[in-house]
Amino acid sequence: MTTRRPWRLVIATLLVVGTVGCDAGPGATTAEPDRTAALTYGTGPVRDGSVTYQPDVVLVEGGPAVIRSASGNGLTWTIDGRARGADGIAVGRVVYVTSRAVGRVVDLRPVGGDLAVTLAPVTLTEVFRDAHFTFDREVDEDALRYQEVPDPPGAVTVPTGAARSDGLVAVRPIRLAAPGGDLPPVREGNATVGVAGWEAQPYRNPGVFGLKFGRQAGDALKVFVDVAVKTDKPRVRHDVRIAGGLVDPSSTVALDGLRGIAVSISAGAANGADDNRKIRFEVPIEMTAPVPGTPFAFSTSWKIIVATALSGRNTTVTAGGEWRVDGAVGLVRGKPATPGFSVTKSILDSIGGLSVGVSGVAVAIEFKVQLGVGVPGALAGPYVKLVVDVGVTNGSALGAPVARCVGATLDGRVGAGVGMTLSSTVADALAKLLRKAKLELEKETLYPFVHKQQVRPDVPLCRA
Repeated sequence: MTTRRPWRLVIATLLVVGTVGCDAGPGATTAEPDRTAALTYGTGPVRDGSVTYQPDVVLVEGGPAVIRSASGNGLTWTIDGRARGADGIAVGRVVYVTSRAVGRVVDLRPVGGDLAVTLAPVTLTEVFRDAHFTFDREVDEDALRYQEVPDPPGAVTVPTGAARSDGLVAVRPIRLAAPGGDLPPVREGNATVGVAGWEAQPYRNPGVFGLKFGRQAGDALKVFVDVAVKTDKPRVRHDVRIAGGLVDPSSTVALDGLRGIAVSISAGAANGADDNRKIRFEVPIEMTAPVPGTPFAFSTSWKIIVATALSGRNTTVTAGGEWRVDGAVGLVRGKPATPGFSVTKSILDSIGGLSVGVSGVAVAIEFKVQLGVGVPGALAGPYVKLVVDVGVTNGSALGAPVARCVGATLDGRVGAGVGMTLSSTVADALAKLLRKAKLELEKETLYPFVHKQQVRPDVPLCRA
């Protein structure tokens, strides 16, 4: 599906809500949308002679103004049934209402004069057949807003006795939305979400994207993790060409301006091993902004896994480290780009606490930056992710007269691509909710940029 007035799609404005000076094509709305609606729901489809949509894509005109509400899981969208293009919506077709309401229709119901449309996530090439997306702009961090997704499928798993290979079972996070379970409006201030005794809070300070994660107050197990990704004028660069429904393998998807990673860990257990926990949490709060004049919404998101192995009553473990990273991360002309690495503050030097037995904490973090279309939590489009695994071990105080051993491991990897990536847990949860949907996920490769494993003192007793 194309329009008659060609112009090459060059993404020239990032994270600024406003009007873009270009012809949106026949039938497109040119009125500036309500600011809150645009921030929450994204912007309407772009019509451009250089972009060819797949033949089963239905473009609905009106942008965020035609959206009445979205469900708390981001999958069901209620739209104005009189909107231009809405009469073409049908089960099995791909519908494009806004950048955050794009997907394959798996259910369609009338609600008075409106339509409730349930969408399954789609890949970028299920939407675009031919397109060339170029982008090179600094991220306007002040334009980002916090978007809560109250009921994301498969967001959280905690240990269970069930016979699963990973020993985990899905649980629902505490709902953040107003009564009725709708997707709430974006907010300027950060938000905290709690689940199964844990709390997560993404945050943004000047030059820092961070996540605080830990146990809720009053629990016998105390855990606090603070992860900070440090940046200096972060810049997103993309050069992605789609031809005949295939992505050019020599595409560029890169993030510049990454400057460091800092991790702080503290944990304590009143009852020793009985208090140990493990959790995997895909934080259901995004930092997001629409990208007017383009098909895309901008999003940053977090995933975290925390596992404690504390022994003995009143055991404590503390540690903190910081590492400098330099250079572009992602893919440049189809080749992996990994950053330089150096130690700013050694985590090994910081390990402390008291334990009568060997104790430790393991943390795995994923920070993802993406431009994409789709539904909250399952955007498809150019992305870069940073994955960091940190583990610390504090030896028994009883062994101190011989050797009090401390150990630390650090692994850093970079991922990048143009498709849709979901964890197996989220994909399984979506498959159960959307029984008619078939999800096409990108096969992802992570490229390592650091692996360190150290013990102190470096003696056979500690290495064992």
